[in-house]
Amino acid sequence: MNDNQNNGIVIQKKHIIIAVLLILLLLVGGIVIGVKMFSKEGQTNNSAIAVAETEPATEAPTAPNIGIDIDPNAGKYTGEEAPKRDEEKEAAGIKIPGYPSITIAKDTENVRMALQNPEDNPCYFKFQIVLKDTGETIFESKYVPPGDAITDVTLAHPLAEGEYNATIMITTIALDQQTPLNGANVETVLIAK
Repeated sequence: MNDNQNNGIVIQKKHIIIAVLLILLLLVGGIVIGVKMFSKEGQTNNSAIAVAETEPATEAPTAPNIGIDIDPNAGKYTGEEAPKRDEEKEAAGIKIPGYPSITIAKDTENVRMALQNPEDNPCYFKFQIVLKDTGETIFESKYVPPGDAITDVTLAHPLAEGEYNATIMITTIALDQQTPLNGANVETVLIAK
């Protein structure tokens, strides 16, 4: 018999090195994918209601402004937050203010209300107020940094005395100013007095 026929499979040092490198590459790739997936989890909403005054913003946005318009009417939020909605008390992630009703001045375009992006949010907010009965957008802001609020709002037209069912649509973008995040639609009643 020939010696080559009895030896079976021969493992050389280079085969072991290649196998170890492949295993390490797979482990590193798995860790990178796991970290990316884990960092995108947990994007839920908390709730608060905002009624406050604002001061002009004195700090630069948290990230360099590379593509979004910061609302010039946004200023640091100095008001109190209302209790969170029961179903969202334990949630983490983006905090969404709740607005059960908002009282505004009747027959004027310039009204006061606090449209707030709670401090420590990982994103900018853009607000849009839409009347439910007509689908008309009566206000749209530019982006508001975390911790800021818009209190001086200019409506598309004055509202006569009465109650108006409306939706405050909140669009969000991450602080990197490139990644859209989950937004929210908040039901409210505008009470024009």
